[in-house]
Amino acid sequence: MFQTERQSKILDYVNSHKKVRTKELSKVFRTSVVTIRADIDELDAKGLIVRVHGGAMALSDRFNLEIPSQSKARQNIDSKRTIGKLAANMIEENDIIILDSGSTTLEIAKAMPNIPVTVITNDLKVGLTLASSKRNVTLIMTGGKVEASVYTMSGIEVVDFINHIKVNKLFLGCDAIDEVEGISNRTMSEARVKQAMIDVAVSVIAVADNSKIGKEVFFHVCDLDKINTFVTDKIADKKRELFEAAGVSVIVPENNRK
Repeated sequence: MFQTERQSKILDYVNSHKKVRTKELSKVFRTSVVTIRADIDELDAKGLIVRVHGGAMALSDRFNLEIPSQSKARQNIDSKRTIGKLAANMIEENDIIILDSGSTTLEIAKAMPNIPVTVITNDLKVGLTLASSKRNVTLIMTGGKVEASVYTMSGIEVVDFINHIKVNKLFLGCDAIDEVEGISNRTMSEARVKQAMIDVAVSVIAVADNSKIGKEVFFHVCDLDKINTFVTDKIADKKRELFEAAGVSVIVPENNRK
């Protein structure tokens, strides 16, 4: 069986079974585990499935399951970099901001100017990026329990810390954002942290690529009336009108503006 044909069949199999192990795929397709892992890596890189420890998971089965950080980082990377640059341009000297956890906010950290600002984050990768490359940034980590495979700190310690601060800008990561249902998240623990962040921010800036628009997942974070600005890579005109009607300013790249 040719590689392209095999990968197509693997994709169908994963979508049908929702979550499968590498050894199972090896038996079904009568090929080595090494070959199956390479196929999974390639399908994951294309954003067609999600690679998880020991196997793969269908995109349609991600409703309430956290995606590993490495898988998130590979999905829609060009879109996330575009969003990161747009959002970073909103950061001004002497701002006090929260950078929420996530692969999109990580791109903001990479792109933000090296100016005097204070950044609070619950994301270890965001913190490492700022500590190693932005010498004018005052970095504050929230503490808390580190969630396995996603490098995010969550729990009551994070919420308690956030409740004692005030920031002028929050850059909020989103698992899903809908013009009617608002923002939702796959895990309850992270959603509670996001809600606390929203409560202490003067301006809330949601960041998400177009694949998350019009979606809803497990736990409701907030309605759109809690969001001031939405930064994305592209959005349909009709959906943009609905966001703006709800009072949310939508920012997209110049070449995607009508």
